[in-house]
Amino acid sequence: MVYFVNQEERKASGSTFYLEFQKGNYHGKCWLQDSLNIGGDLWDQHHLSELIRSVIAGFDYYGITVVTRDQWKAIVKKAQEANPTWAAIIAEAAPWVDNCFTEYDEFTILGV
Repeated sequence: MVYFVNQEERKASGSTFYLEFQKGNYHGKCWLQDSLNIGGDLWDQHHLSELIRSVIAGFDYYGITVVTRDQWKAIVKKAQEANPTWAAIIAEAAPWVDNCFTEYDEFTILGV
């Protein structure tokens, strides 16, 4: 993967400056084994908060944001229309999100 890392890779980096994508609603703890993580530097460099806020006005970079199926579809569409880098980042997350949606109706982004 280019943009996202799994929990083992995040842990090996020695950093906690990551946004974590958790399956379902927040589980009361961070850094779950089946989470997907993206570095805060990459997130900031590619202005991903702007993309997410274009669909979810209440996105909280420092907090907890739930993303529904419909919101995810809108994020994918917006990314594809607006910016090739956004489209690539979202495409990389798509298999994890699709897997998540086989079991849950949403996923949660935990901010830095």
